[in-house]
Amino acid sequence: MVEDPNTGMTVGLSFPEGALTEDTEVTLVIHGTKQAGVITKCHINGISILPKTLLFQEKVSIDVYNPPVVVTREMLLYRVVSTQFIMPLGSHEQHLEENWISGTIYAGGTFSTGTPTATEIASQCRKLAAYNPARPLAYAGEESDTPVSLPEKMNNMYEFYACGGPFAGPPDEYLPSPICTTADDEECMRWQKALTKIEAHMTWVEQYIYTKNPEAEQAERRAAEDDLQEAIDGYLKKASPANKCGSYIKAAAKYTESATLLGMNIRDESPIAQQFNKLVDECSFVFAVETRFWINQPKEKRKDGSSYEEKLNNYTTIKCYTPWNEFQATGTQKVRGEGERSITWDKHWVGDEKEDHMTVTSAWKVEKIEGAISQYVDDHGEQTMLANISIYWKETTSTRIWGKNPHGPYDVSGTETKTSVEHTSYNLENGYSENIGNESSGHSLRVYILKSPGDGRDDPDDCF
Repeated sequence: MVEDPNTGMTVGLSFPEGALTEDTEVTLVIHGTKQAGVITKCHINGISILPKTLLFQEKVSIDVYNPPVVVTREMLLYRVVSTQFIMPLGSHEQHLEENWISGTIYAGGTFSTGTPTATEIASQCRKLAAYNPARPLAYAGEESDTPVSLPEKMNNMYEFYACGGPFAGPPDEYLPSPICTTADDEECMRWQKALTKIEAHMTWVEQYIYTKNPEAEQAERRAAEDDLQEAIDGYLKKASPANKCGSYIKAAAKYTESATLLGMNIRDESPIAQQFNKLVDECSFVFAVETRFWINQPKEKRKDGSSYEEKLNNYTTIKCYTPWNEFQATGTQKVRGEGERSITWDKHWVGDEKEDHMTVTSAWKVEKIEGAISQYVDDHGEQTMLANISIYWKETTSTRIWGKNPHGPYDVSGTETKTSVEHTSYNLENGYSENIGNESSGHSLRVYILKSPGDGRDDPDDCF
């Protein structure tokens, strides 16, 4: 959160989980000198989020509190693309009573607040329709335009540093020389760029709804659908990369989400949804664990003349998976899963005048598995993964006890159903095994990595 002491305006950034997948220095600047505001009623000097080329993996919220003018329903937060072109932010919220406004972004740049006129809205919608974010400022047939620059002397500048939200040191590119907030030079339609344009369309749709202009509203909605379809078609036409589980599947997820919100993906039957579901299956990290406890005590005569035998077989299999997007993140990854356990247990003791017998059969079913995978470096400097999970069981056990004693024979049986929770950990190394005991009794465990999406590294030349 940064406050401008001259105006009392406060600006904050909210980073959701996953917005930044690595430590990143983000600088928030409130400008003390007026920047190009494009529209007539521009209310602030300007806000910059640096580096301007930074792309977020999830929507980041910009919150502007107590701007120099009272927040109204017509006021917008917008990205300054050039001295002639703006793009309103997505997910607009105007909090009139508390006097603050918010919007969401997928990329750094320069931003402002203002209240556009009907004529300015119509003009900006036309420029938005012609704008191709895959090329630098290629709207209205222009290949370039006057960049917006920060002044070399920035005496009234305030900074916010963040690494995924927490504070960090100033970035190397913090510089007094001019910064251009035009689109970057990379001619690549990344999903963040495409969705920035789609969200701008949808904000204009909301403005037309508010001003009761249904014809313009429908035209802008069609433009959003056409632009999204064009971006999706471009994505689907590209050859899939060697690593499908990084930016490639992330783009499919975001395009599918947007298509669903715009009503372009009914029951996940659209081509982009089918592609995404296929990639989810390919990119999930899946492991299985097989455990067994056993007792194999053959019938034996004891010194008192009695005989005893016991057999136990406790066999468990669980299968766990980590969704693709969580597996790509650093730190811990959530685990889900399924599994079952079967137990058979027989004990027989026979004496001269007494005997005692018991049989138990038990069927266990996993109701849910929760936990996380932690990555750490062991004593040998090698990276290891450890699954710490809680298994929620529902078990149905049938027991029969029979025999005889001085009071006569007895025979009791019954069935019980109950739930329990088991907390356990597993080393996630394919083929990892433990074997304790011998043929008479013991325990065994084996881990299988059924599917691994890789290390998530993208080819620098990939563009999705």
